[in-house]
Amino acid sequence: MGTYPLLESITEPVVFFDAQCLLCNRTVQFLLHADRKNKLYFAGLKSELGDQLVEKYRIKDDTVIFYNKGICSIKSTAFISITCTLGFPYFISVVLYLIPIRIRDMFYDYIARNRQKWFGKTDHCIIPVKRFKDRLLS
Repeated sequence: MGTYPLLESITEPVVFFDAQCLLCNRTVQFLLHADRKNKLYFAGLKSELGDQLVEKYRIKDDTVIFYNKGICSIKSTAFISITCTLGFPYFISVVLYLIPIRIRDMFYDYIARNRQKWFGKTDHCIIPVKRFKDRLLS
């Protein structure tokens, strides 16, 4: 196993997302506005940092990934962890942990499989970079 200098330098919670997916872009825009305490940082799955994460944890690069304090969460668990980080009222999503992970991930996978058909795709990230420059990692 190699070394991952960029990944090892992360000290803040980071959401890794598909920068070409319009649903993912819109979700990140929502999270940027909902995160009033600026706790979350964001990086594309296809970025150098994303590449290191995918390689180290051997994760497919087609799912949301939440990396926080050395813990890597994917799919529905990542979604719940991200919303819980936002505080009130979003942390109420913690009740979703009561649903078995197989059922949560089955629902997540259904949406993920159809996201580009339903919401579209772009050839570039549409997050307003200037406004959120300090929270977007490469």
